[in-house]
Amino acid sequence: MKKLNLRPKSAALTAASLLLSTVLAGCSAGSAAATTTAAATSATTAVTSAETTSADGQTEASTAETAAGSTQTEADTEKTVVKAVTGGSPKPYVYVDEDNNPTGYDLEVLKAVFAQLPQYELQIEVASFDAVFAGLTSGQYQIGVNNFSWNEKRGESYLYSYPYDKISYVFVNKEGNTPITSFAEAAGKTTEGSTGVSISNAIETWNESNPDQTINLQYAELDTLQQLQHLQDGTTDFQIVDTAMYNAYVEEYGLEGLTASPVSDEDAAKISSTTYAYFLFALDNDELRQQVNTVLKELQADGTLTRLGQEYQDRDDAAPEADQFEQTLN
Repeated sequence: MKKLNLRPKSAALTAASLLLSTVLAGCSAGSAAATTTAAATSATTAVTSAETTSADGQTEASTAETAAGSTQTEADTEKTVVKAVTGGSPKPYVYVDEDNNPTGYDLEVLKAVFAQLPQYELQIEVASFDAVFAGLTSGQYQIGVNNFSWNEKRGESYLYSYPYDKISYVFVNKEGNTPITSFAEAAGKTTEGSTGVSISNAIETWNESNPDQTINLQYAELDTLQQLQHLQDGTTDFQIVDTAMYNAYVEEYGLEGLTASPVSDEDAAKISSTTYAYFLFALDNDELRQQVNTVLKELQADGTLTRLGQEYQDRDDAAPEADQFEQTLN
């Protein structure tokens, strides 16, 4: 079994709906398609003037600042709320930790970005996977975060950030079965997948182009653990899984009786034309996307993406190459 040495930080994978508000210190609001909220605090400077009489009878004024209150009056401060939405899985990219907080590589990268954008208040909400796309389209959310890869159809509906992660995949089979290592070998076999995700989209496209070699794709809103358990018990014949995610689940849950084979470059290109992950934005949020991209480029250059990849994926090569931060996909 091919296995990377990944050490996920938490076993809590329940995608519960919750709202996390990360308030970032900063200044006045920039423009973005979001609601603005802020509580402004006023502090006053107390200055007292006392008249004293000098020895020659002249009156002179002395001014003293008192310690009561702040030393200056602060103007009202507003922050622009940016709402990010995630489906809450898969680990190690997105998950809910033991303290019921959404975390993982993707979300920690996003938090690092907004730590450099103090004009915004970042809020992260966990919702159903379908609600991610619906919420972006309706304007309920401004950023979608779920280790999204590029596909042309999705690129017509959403803006893509610079990449923040590199992706690879494996075919996972039940031990003892003839291993499936390609789309062609998967013809007539059964797998499970969620609607709208890149792997499901790739299988749909394969079936349309190869009507005599179709793959039986069963749509099910299951997390990765359930999909792998169905593979163990024979409900399905194979799964295509992100490499880091597969190894994280095997390590954490001690999954046995499974084998994994790398997806070839040819088949990986069917899943996505690029092997990177991106944040998604609504089409009218280009200004916000540009600001996020500026910071992502800095985080790649200063090693933050590499450090977070080591921490959450136990990988040294999670950060995309520098030339990936020169031009957006759409």
